Amino acid sequence: MRHLAAIAFLLWLFVGVSTPAAAQTAEEQARLERVLGRGRLIYALDRAAWVTTDDLRQHVRDPAAAGVRGWTVERDGSAFVVTFFTGERDARAALYRARVENNRVVSREVFAEGARPPLTAPQLRLADARRAIGLMNQRPCTNAPFNAVVIPPDTADGPTEVYALTAQTETGSYPFGGHFLGTISSAGELLSQRAFTRSCLNIQPQAPPGGQPAALMVTHLLDPTPTEIHVFVSIWVGLPVYVGIGGRAWEVTGERIGLVERSSR
Repeated sequence: MRHLAAIAFLLWLFVGVSTPAAAQTAEEQARLERVLGRGRLIYALDRAAWVTTDDLRQHVRDPAAAGVRGWTVERDGSAFVVTFFTGERDARAALYRARVENNRVVSREVFAEGARPPLTAPQLRLADARRAIGLMNQRPCTNAPFNAVVIPPDTADGPTEVYALTAQTETGSYPFGGHFLGTISSAGELLSQRAFTRSCLNIQPQAPPGGQPAALMVTHLLDPTPTEIHVFVSIWVGLPVYVGIGGRAWEVTGERIGLVERSSR
């Protein structure tokens, strides 16, 4: 059973604690709804870039030789449009463009040299926003470059948020640490940044003999409730994440975030 894997965690978390944990407040619920939506969006944007990268390699023999310099991911209703581009600065133009629905490529265009449409102003902003990772001056927790997830801004001149995510380099080991968020202005200035953990933390899901892992379990010190990174990792791994924060435990999935109730002693 799924929750059997959390029993040891909950016993450890609450040992010696005799007072009941505080209930979830309306303010926390509103915050968690935003966190849940953002975690889902991070995963969807990251997945769209991943599946189109694989598709690009099937339709462009050598993307590096073709001059690919980067990509953008834009929302289009419930779908995403991913554009891989060539060129530098004002000469950047689309080489490949694909539409992603339900985490798979449903259509694509490959543009021949001389017929490549220039990037639009919003696409240029998304491409430029990736520079925030260098401006943050952070280091990932594996020996691979950060994965960059750029959140499309709500307005043409609004700030852009960029997640620098530590990449997985070992099968079965999932980085919980080494994830950062930077906010960059329309002028390209880094306005703020934050970390989601204080140190590196790579977790390997454990399973009983002959069984399957049931959940991941972590403690969190930087926020009063779970974050979008907990949601993202839960969707990525396909397991609930139990998060211990200040004497309370939360169950996080891609569908909900809720307090784990315990009986008073």
